[in-house]
Amino acid sequence: MTAPDTARPWLSVVMPFYRKLAEFERVVVLNAPHWSRPGIEVVIALDDAADEPGLQRLLARFPAVCWTLLVNDRVHAWRPPSCAINAGVRHSAGRFVFVHSPESAYVDDAPALALHAAMQGERGVAVGRVGFARFDALPAAPQHASDAALAALFAQAVPDALYLRTFYGSLCCAREAFDAVGGYDESLAQWGGDDDNFRVRLEMAGWQLQACAELKLLHLSFEARDGSEQFDPDNDWARCTPASARANEAGSEKIGQTDRAWGFDFTRIARKDTALPRPTFQEVVHEAAHDAPHGASHPAPPWLRPASVFAMGSRLQCEICARMVHHEPVPHFHCPRCSKPAPRRLTARPRIVCVMQLRNEAALLEGCLSHLRPYVDGFVLLDDGSSDDTAQIARREPKLLELLSNPPVQPHAWNERENRRRVLESARAHGAGWVLSCDADERYETLFLHNLQHIVDSLSEAQLSCLSLAMRELWDAPDRFRVDGPWEHKSRACLFRLPQEIGFVNAPALHGPWYPDAVARHGVMYRSYYRLYHLKMIRREDRVARRDLYRRLDPEGCLQPMGYDYLAEEGPALRLAAVAPGRGYALESLPRELAALLQGDPVEGPATASVAEPVDGPTEGPADATSDRAKSPR
Repeated sequence: MTAPDTARPWLSVVMPFYRKLAEFERVVVLNAPHWSRPGIEVVIALDDAADEPGLQRLLARFPAVCWTLLVNDRVHAWRPPSCAINAGVRHSAGRFVFVHSPESAYVDDAPALALHAAMQGERGVAVGRVGFARFDALPAAPQHASDAALAALFAQAVPDALYLRTFYGSLCCAREAFDAVGGYDESLAQWGGDDDNFRVRLEMAGWQLQACAELKLLHLSFEARDGSEQFDPDNDWARCTPASARANEAGSEKIGQTDRAWGFDFTRIARKDTALPRPTFQEVVHEAAHDAPHGASHPAPPWLRPASVFAMGSRLQCEICARMVHHEPVPHFHCPRCSKPAPRRLTARPRIVCVMQLRNEAALLEGCLSHLRPYVDGFVLLDDGSSDDTAQIARREPKLLELLSNPPVQPHAWNERENRRRVLESARAHGAGWVLSCDADERYETLFLHNLQHIVDSLSEAQLSCLSLAMRELWDAPDRFRVDGPWEHKSRACLFRLPQEIGFVNAPALHGPWYPDAVARHGVMYRSYYRLYHLKMIRREDRVARRDLYRRLDPEGCLQPMGYDYLAEEGPALRLAAVAPGRGYALESLPRELAALLQGDPVEGPATASVAEPVDGPTEGPADATSDRAKSPR
């Protein structure tokens, strides 16, 4: 039988805990006075049982706190806190849930402020501010740190210039908010973004983020930190572009994912200071519908502190341009989701010329040319000593501007720098203002091609602009691509303004970019998540052949230190995502043997991969690149 409602806690403080005993031992003395009040329970979701004995002893020193200790007995490496948070929330009893890390010390009365802020409006989600500091900035005995000292340390850690960016790392909301979106996403495997992902999905489900400037947490550590040490812009983009408000459901993100409820990753209760059962979802919903405010039919706790809030948007990003839609202006290049229609160009537009270097690509070339033909002004191609019909197919291309060639030689040796110099010199001679590079085994997504002219019109004519696209390696079928490990960090700088000076002195002999040195020195790189699909990884035999080719060309791994074995590796970590509706490419351009791998209709489902920075290989991008990483595995 469910306990009387009056006995339920108002607030459950939920902390995911993984090897943080030393930090928590110093923080608990600061936070325990706030937790030792009626109506508050503290739920620790211990994701590594090794700390259980020490944590039990520590909790015993604070008997006034109502503790719940949940323990995971499975040994595992570090992972994102999503599973632990969900398990803690699942075993919580409070009307509201306050989530933060065990290293976070309260500046002022954070629980009282968080609860009041979350009660503003029917679907409020209180969002606090976080600052970072070292333990050695506190007194030798942390319990002697006054509220004023913590507030001063917070003010020193959080610059006003980054005001909006400091609202992260904690949240407080009604328990039913977790049920509304399926909790934190338990499929996440990489550091960072789990909190942002949860907030974006809550917003998608109709919940309102309530920023509370008075709600301050000080994240303490033994080493200097600022919260961005492992920041990955591509991972951040993936977390902030969920396809659905709900997580942890079959087919929602990963091909083959099975149904499972959230919050049951581990369930052993090692300590519970109250026998109160967790309310059912129906009970919470009924209470929220009939009580005012927001489940408050009983007197609010006497320790509640009034807090002022203002509505703010999440870090939702555009799936194409990665713009934070609530906080950033329109992108620098045309995005069909975010940009206004470009004004009509009054002068003749620059020519867009597609450039390719080819060797024995007869099986794939015709389809590649056909999918590009309606969108470019011409092709400059180089046949690098092919022994098949590559040259004959190229000569039949209606928009062919020039076909260059190298004589067949044995053994064949690639000379990317010279090939690309010749091709770009020819493109310039034929009036190219912009260059679009492509390989015969690649297909641009139709969304990009439809917007190609708008993209070119939107980029400044006064600078050497360059645009990177997300490289999607199709795997086992033409309608799905790989997203685990290095596969989510692949991209290609494909579209660039052609400079007057064309040279590749600084480019590597293999895996170099198509853009010449002048663009690398003086250009501006724009990141986009338009897609470029790669066909030559679909079949396993092609993957093995590609791996062996690069092993021969670069046996010591000098041009790619990670080597090339990963190109054919699989295993339990392999994850595939479907090509989503509206993000596909011209399937009719596939050769018959690849088209036959499509089983019925193309797989439909949201894609969750993230893709990294410009450049096709281990080279540096343009000097003024807007991104902070310019390398991507070949």
